[in-house]
Amino acid sequence: MNITLSPQDYATAFHLLAKTARHHENIGQWVERNLLSRLPARPSLLDVGAGPGTVSRRLAAHFGSLTLLEPNRDQLGAFDLPGARLIHGTLESLQSSEQYDVVLCSHVLYHVPVSAWGGFIDRLLSFVRPGGYCLLVLGSAHGQNYELHRDFTQTVISSEQLKAVLKQKQLSYEVADTQNSFSATTFEEMYTLCRFFVFEDCYTAGQLAALSEDEARALDARIREHAEGCREPDGVYRLTQDEDLVLVSKP
Repeated sequence: MNITLSPQDYATAFHLLAKTARHHENIGQWVERNLLSRLPARPSLLDVGAGPGTVSRRLAAHFGSLTLLEPNRDQLGAFDLPGARLIHGTLESLQSSEQYDVVLCSHVLYHVPVSAWGGFIDRLLSFVRPGGYCLLVLGSAHGQNYELHRDFTQTVISSEQLKAVLKQKQLSYEVADTQNSFSATTFEEMYTLCRFFVFEDCYTAGQLAALSEDEARALDARIREHAEGCREPDGVYRLTQDEDLVLVSKP
């Protein structure tokens, strides 16, 4: 069967992710409470995989310079913060000798093969000044969204794999747990968001195409059950996502 998300489904999912997530506020508050005091006055920030720049905008008041690296030009198309430097490209393609007090990499490692994480982290740290920090953000191996993924795949990317790589590389790090959430006013919106997570993160296009009609109906019923479980007493549908902020220090 040809099981796909329509352009409208993608638009709905991206709208809910962008408008209702609070991860930018979680990161902002944690940086204010736990990291700023360790940094020099007016520090510099490199945001790797900045997306639409939501996190950088939240942190902007605390940094003397902002550099946003994002391969998708459409993502940063509306970002207009004065003084910020926008670079369209990947971490691998970034050619610069500049180093930063903080390198932020939020929810990017999902798109990098785990086998390549060691080299990716080395490259992130190459842009960190001695005495600076790399802040990585990933979903935790527990919580509502993690259980949604685990219902459809056993290979869920989480901060546990990241911590294992950092230990193997003998890098010093600390972890803070936070909780993000996504909300929707209707069942159909939450159902679309759950389908987005399942189709994008748990299956390949080939696996979805190989499903029989009965298997596709069963898959849809399980996704609907998860979406229905997101309805709270106030009538709003909420899907929570536990996340870890992993701070790696550079000697």
